[in-house]
Amino acid sequence: MSNELTVPQNSGAVAEPATSDLPGGVEQGGFASLPANSARKAEIEAIMRSDFARYEDEGLDKEYRALLQAEIEAVNPDAGTPTAPTPADNARTLLCSSQAGQKLVYEWERMGGFRTHLANVQKDIGAIVRDLGNNRVQRVFLERFNRSVPVAAEVALIDEIASGALGYVAQATQGEIDLFKTTPAGKLLAQEWGTYVPEKVATLRARAARMTERMDEDDAADFWDWFSELETPVIMKIYRRMAG
Repeated sequence: MSNELTVPQNSGAVAEPATSDLPGGVEQGGFASLPANSARKAEIEAIMRSDFARYEDEGLDKEYRALLQAEIEAVNPDAGTPTAPTPADNARTLLCSSQAGQKLVYEWERMGGFRTHLANVQKDIGAIVRDLGNNRVQRVFLERFNRSVPVAAEVALIDEIASGALGYVAQATQGEIDLFKTTPAGKLLAQEWGTYVPEKVATLRARAARMTERMDEDDAADFWDWFSELETPVIMKIYRRMAG
């Protein structure tokens, strides 16, 4: 869902917030539509090498990622396709612009190769995003994700998708199922899943817990706030994918 994995169309081209297929459209501003600027990129890279704390504290990590994305979009012929995979070298650079991403890259290299894990995650995330609707809907979803979700939470989500399906999970209790059904998406999916509800709810709860453990409290709060504001059909599509 992120720029590390897909090459969303530059946000400057999204000029339809008032009529978006998702509520509220896309907020403009921030760093999302920066043009490529090699001089500024080099300046930030120098700060990143000499003072990583300043790089993060001053929000230079976000600006750097936006500049990298602008470079990718300038040369990638598929940049207008929301789910076009980001080339592996570009994805590695984007991930390594944060400490959480650096750790993930190291772990992937240690567990069989960065490119292999990246390709698998890109395939899964591409399928999730394409399920949401047409290209415009996909772009809006990706833009909102990139604006709303902290980098550490984004990396935790990528890591969770890379980890794949869980092994055996004890079935959800009736109380856990009832709690799941208190949301519109949960109520509809419980009807759809029938006798598989205990297994699927348990899988969702376990995967959510595993992902949340990879974040700090503030990042987790921001991520789940973003998720809870998604439209019911979008949440249902994500739940179906994650529940297996």
